[in-house]
Amino acid sequence: MPESISRYGAPKEKTVDRGAEFGKELQEAVKRAGSIIKMTTPYYLESQGMVERGHKQLKDALVKMCGENGSKWKEYLPIVTFADRISTKGTTGYSPFELQFGQPAVFPIDIDTNTYLAIEWNQISTIEELLEARTIHIAA
Repeated sequence: MPESISRYGAPKEKTVDRGAEFGKELQEAVKRAGSIIKMTTPYYLESQGMVERGHKQLKDALVKMCGENGSKWKEYLPIVTFADRISTKGTTGYSPFELQFGQPAVFPIDIDTNTYLAIEWNQISTIEELLEARTIHIAA
């Protein structure tokens, strides 16, 4: 079973191009999960337009981060993809991270400076404690 299915469940349908990366093993796993596979023309960017535009933005960001040393793309890929996942999208008004986890991403600096995002909500029981926590967040 592909990790994505074990983590997120099976999609009702999966749209893929006929590229080599979508092999027979993955096709069979998707079918076993009860999903419908929709095949598009291979390497026809318009069929997966939104996804391909997103990939172009990620590629452009990687080029900027790597500068002259293109061999460092593997080092920057997790950073660039995380930056994309926590960025608010105009179409939804939310970041993909927020839509998946129901809250904004918490960074190490949020924990270090005890910002509003890192508050232990089960420890706040009064309005005064809430206002104090919010004040600390605003002042940070």
